[in-house]
Amino acid sequence: MYKTLLALLFSGIGLLLHADNSYLIQARIRDVKDGTVFFLKQFSTQRIINAMRLEDGKLQMKGELFDTPQHLWLCTTIKDEFYYCDLLVDTGKIVVEGSIHDFPNGLHFEGAQTQMQYAAYLNRTQSFTQQIDSLNHIANRLHNRKTDGIVYNSHIVPGTYKLDVEVERDRITAIRDSIRSKFIQNHMDQYAGQFLLTRVMKNLSPDSLKALYRLIPVEMKKTKFTRLISNQINPYADSYIREADDLLRQTSRKEKEMHSYAEEAYKLYAQAVQLDSTRTDGYIALASMSERLLPFKNVEAYDIAIHYLHKFMASDIRTNEYEAAVKKMEDLQFRKWLKQNEEPEMITVNGGSFEMGSTYKEDNNPPHKVKVDSFLISRYEITNYQFAAFLSTLSPEKIKDGPPLYYPCNWGIQNGKPMPGYEAHPAIYVTWYGAQEYCKWAGGRLPTEEEWEFAARGGNYGNRDHLYSGGMELDSLGWYAGNSGGKPHRVGTLKPNELGLHDMSGNVWEWCSDTQIKDGKEYVAVRGGTWFNERAICRPTCRYYIFPNSKHFNNGFRLVKDL
Repeated sequence: MYKTLLALLFSGIGLLLHADNSYLIQARIRDVKDGTVFFLKQFSTQRIINAMRLEDGKLQMKGELFDTPQHLWLCTTIKDEFYYCDLLVDTGKIVVEGSIHDFPNGLHFEGAQTQMQYAAYLNRTQSFTQQIDSLNHIANRLHNRKTDGIVYNSHIVPGTYKLDVEVERDRITAIRDSIRSKFIQNHMDQYAGQFLLTRVMKNLSPDSLKALYRLIPVEMKKTKFTRLISNQINPYADSYIREADDLLRQTSRKEKEMHSYAEEAYKLYAQAVQLDSTRTDGYIALASMSERLLPFKNVEAYDIAIHYLHKFMASDIRTNEYEAAVKKMEDLQFRKWLKQNEEPEMITVNGGSFEMGSTYKEDNNPPHKVKVDSFLISRYEITNYQFAAFLSTLSPEKIKDGPPLYYPCNWGIQNGKPMPGYEAHPAIYVTWYGAQEYCKWAGGRLPTEEEWEFAARGGNYGNRDHLYSGGMELDSLGWYAGNSGGKPHRVGTLKPNELGLHDMSGNVWEWCSDTQIKDGKEYVAVRGGTWFNERAICRPTCRYYIFPNSKHFNNGFRLVKDL
């Protein structure tokens, strides 16, 4: 059940609207002639949905039901006598075995869980039902002999107008009803309990019915029985939810029409839960609609989903449902953060003079004084989500023609979209050309080496003696070979430097705008070191040069804008 709920929560409302409704019924029936036709009927309408002749004492019926589970009769008529047994048919196989004389309550069942639970209830109440039927027969016979006053009056209970057999019938009925009530209360997480509730719900108070409805797991609140129950509680709320479900099933080639369906469904779900606060399925539907609402609600789509998920979590739900909702909440908040940061957050770096480089030979960057003007730089490395937003604006021809912009990667982008789970990771396998094109699109450019190093070392506020961006101890500041676990990490998860910039040491190389020609080939500067390198390479003073179209799983970049 927990897995079902998780699937519902993370896959959205669509899972609520589709199901495999295949059934299979196999029967072995004794003491009846071969060739006898057995029918499968819907109890509520008495409509025949299947028929099969008995051969060698066996028959098999299979098919699909429009909605499951359903209350059906397996029945036949022999010499004007009607034989039937109750079946609560869900998906899967039901095996029925016994004599024709065992109908309706003496048969043996195996197979589908829903039928087995219902059969267990019938077995517990079989003797009581038989006694009630027998007492009803006697009472009817006595009422027909009412003209015989002596016989009839001898069965009247003193001080009442009831026959003694009717008093006994009521006593046994109360026992059976008590068993049924306990079964319902203990099995509201199963279809058998929900079905039995539909048989008695008109006799219950609205408060009692609501209390039982709250016991139904949210992933089961789109089935036939729960809808009957919810309709009894509040027919208007149920009508709104059904209408919203139907709208979400609609498809259209026109984007505007799909947006219209989603917006109207959102309004209907919201009206439903306002009318009936017990409709946790409505809360989950609303919490699952963020992606459908996003094109016309923007970030508000996540606020709507988060609001109704809070409502769901505050309602009377089970522990496992609450735990699944907590995970969904984390995902929604993450998605909201991504959307809010689709445009990179920029930090102001006030210009100044500093001594660039170091005395470490391996830094390839001897000390020299430089001056930089003020500029803006992105707080984080550009993420896969941000780069994919840029790619979505390009035509396929633009991506294919000219120098490569990026290469597909399991930790980065495939088919123009970020890989699930890596949306907030730095965009990797991005070429220098791709980084430049993104920066132009975002209204900026790549940093010069001087700007990059100045920002990495804290600008005018940094300590020039620090080995890494933000301090002396790299483990708390940047991802490198010693702490990365052999992979890049989500941006901003470690401490920032003095300017509030994250991951300037480690995680991924960052492209700069500077180039140099060596042996007739063009190379581009990269700075900062990576999750793949040792500590020394992650110093802000260390510089490397690589090919502009290099295919590396540790190449990233950051955006700069002029002030």
